[in-house]
Amino acid sequence: MDAFHSAPEDVKQQLLGYHANTNYSVVDPDLIGELYRRHYMEKVHGTQRLQLHNTSRVTGLTESTEGVAVAVEDLITRKQTPVPAHYVVFATGYHPADARPILGGLADLLATAPDGRPAVDRDYRVVTDDTLTCGLYLQGGTEHTHGVSASLLSNIATRVAEIVDSVATRTADR
Repeated sequence: MDAFHSAPEDVKQQLLGYHANTNYSVVDPDLIGELYRRHYMEKVHGTQRLQLHNTSRVTGLTESTEGVAVAVEDLITRKQTPVPAHYVVFATGYHPADARPILGGLADLLATAPDGRPAVDRDYRVVTDDTLTCGLYLQGGTEHTHGVSASLLSNIATRVAEIVDSVATRTADR
């Protein structure tokens, strides 16, 4: 990661393209098998709770006192199906979200990389101008600065430890 972080932008893009399939073709055969078995058994017993919506996307949410209705659109037929739920979790997949919209006015204080994304130091701290005295750290969305390992769940403990060490070091320096 150290080499990637300091590499020129064109080299980073080349490496990301080369290694993309190592990160994004993840399949957990045990999980897939368990989901299939559960879906099949629920269907057989007429108690189908697990619903699979292939070739679809969420197009909206409607809240009510009973929970949430998720509007799911079939991308092929364009049919909208309301799916009742008590809770909704959006697992956004492998497209990292831009942190700037949730930062409000603080977003104007972020330095940007040549590609327009936030500049991020090796310790996952977002580079900001000097008027911001606190640290903003990204746990995710750093693949452009840290390489494909930045999105691996298996490395989360290491990333968190590096962030905690950075915060502790910066706090001790005050």
